[in-house]
Order: sequence, then structure tokens, then C-alpha cells
Amino acid sequence: MNNLINTENLKDKIEKYKIEDEKNKYIFRANLKYMISSSIFFIILIFIAGYSLYKGIAGLEKLTPIKITLIIILFGYVSVASFLLFNFKIVIENNEIFVKNLCIKMSDIERASVKVAKISSTKVDKILEIVTKDKKKIQIRLNINNELLFFKLIQNQIGEKLNI
Repeated sequence: MNNLINTENLKDKIEKYKIEDEKNKYIFRANLKYMISSSIFFIILIFIAGYSLYKGIAGLEKLTPIKITLIIILFGYVSVASFLLFNFKIVIENNEIFVKNLCIKMSDIERASVKVAKISSTKVDKILEIVTKDKKKIQIRLNINNELLFFKLIQNQIGEKLNI
């Protein structure tokens, strides 16, 4: 939790960070810690659903329509969530940020700020809130690898408009 709130430390790290090998295109994926913890959760769900299905097929337990429906829902949820997790990426190319189907031109950014926001009832996480010139608010969750490079690239393009 303390790691999320320490913005002064983050500012210093960004100021000291040097970009080596400037490229035209940068791809940021979900960070390894987040992917591992999510994968463990998915494995547990698959194990529970698979074990229940096994017990039903082996005749140890009666497979009711509700159980079958829940097993199908669990397998579907894990499949979709895994697909979204492993295909998540943020691309910075030619002064544009691409997140899923969204394209944000850095020249259209009025201001951007790093905040700690409530993701669910018990979880908080670091987000980048971008306000464009047409007053659209866009929030990007920062569970990415090499977030210092991400911030430095944005700071190089928008300068003082980035508030950390």
C-alpha cells in the first residue's frame, strides 16, 4: 500500500530515468506479478470446476443442471479472463497511446495525472487519468511492466501536463 502512495519517490525515479535505444513503438504488457497472481486464481477456479465435473462423471456426486451451469460459467469466465489478461497491452507509437480499441493522441491531452483509485470494494490500484481537450476522462490501470519507461515517454511528449 505504501508503494502506491509514494509519489515523490516515483517523481525522482522518473526524473533520473534515461531512455536508451529510442524506438518508434513501445509495447507494455501486464506486469509479471499481476499475471502470476491472476493465473494462480484461475488455476484454482479451474481445479474446483474440474474436480466437481470429475466427481459427477465418476458417479460420486449427482450432476444437477445448476452444477453443470456453474461449471460451464466457471470454465467460460476463466477462458475469457485469461484471454484478456494475456492479450492486454498498451502501445505507444508515433506520439499516440493505444489501449484496446482506444487511440489517444498525445497532442490532444490537456492533462494527465497518476492517482490511486478504488478498483473494487476492497482493492486500490495506481491509475493514469487522462483528460483530453474535448473533456473526455480516460483512466488507464497501471498494472504494466516498466511503468517508469511508460511515464517517461508520456512526460517527454506532454511535459508539465503530467502530474504525478
